[in-house]
Amino acid sequence: MLNALLNVSNVPYSSYVPTPETPLHRVDAAVKQLWLLALYVAVARAPPPARVAMAAGVAALTMATQPARLWRPQLLRLSAICAFIFVGAALGADGVPPLLQPRAPPAALDGLAGAGAGAAGSLAGDSAYSYVLCSAGFFTVTRRSVNLAITAASLTFCALQGASLTLVTTPGEEMALALRRWLWPLRLAGVQTRRVALTLLLSLRFMSLVFEEVRNLCLGLAARGVAWRSQGARGSIEIAAQMAARLFANLFERSDKIAQAMAVRGFLGPERHELYCMRANRTSALANGVALALLGVLLWAAFLL
Repeated sequence: MLNALLNVSNVPYSSYVPTPETPLHRVDAAVKQLWLLALYVAVARAPPPARVAMAAGVAALTMATQPARLWRPQLLRLSAICAFIFVGAALGADGVPPLLQPRAPPAALDGLAGAGAGAAGSLAGDSAYSYVLCSAGFFTVTRRSVNLAITAASLTFCALQGASLTLVTTPGEEMALALRRWLWPLRLAGVQTRRVALTLLLSLRFMSLVFEEVRNLCLGLAARGVAWRSQGARGSIEIAAQMAARLFANLFERSDKIAQAMAVRGFLGPERHELYCMRANRTSALANGVALALLGVLLWAAFLL
């Protein structure tokens, strides 16, 4: 794990990449957020083949709009995670039989034992349907477990990669402004939408600081040349706990310094702070129209097919 963290590039995951500029960069942030919400609903409602097709579409869009140095490690790692989720759900969803107590009397009491056996035999002979697809020891793969595995894997892939694709092609200021526009009706109920939007912007900006702190701690630990085999499992867990505590201490210290710097520069609170976006005039009406048309097709396919 330490080697994997050290081999990661200096660019944090899902950070904004301005170049090369693609048509997805010119789509408004509010339309992209609506796309994400519609994608999650469509994946949850669609049949299994459509879920797989949506996940493949997100992957194809990622490869078409990002350089290979960005999408290749993302898709490889995310595909491995989704494959693990798929296998675990397929093997474990129906692996343990439910403890059910039948409420109806046995068929033998009603004299239906022979008729029931004959009906079951005729059904088995006339139909090739089988609920259990594979069974090996403690593991049982059924149609329900495969459906659940496809749903979990495809929803995880679309959620993570869709959000990453949106953040890579959209500045944080646009995301905050779009979220504030969507949440504007909640102001009638007393919700502080400006505070929510500013919190989102600070969270996106703070991702790079978290990434930097993790890399610095890993570099310091690697420079000390810790003999992990001599530490044993208990010693390794203690070192990992100390690293986690140090990470949170450094992050809280940086947060305090950022708050002090904002106060010194005249920050008077989220209600009196204005967000400015330099790319607001670069959104394309054609790109927004195409995105909304595709969104309508996606919703029609999810709710009617």
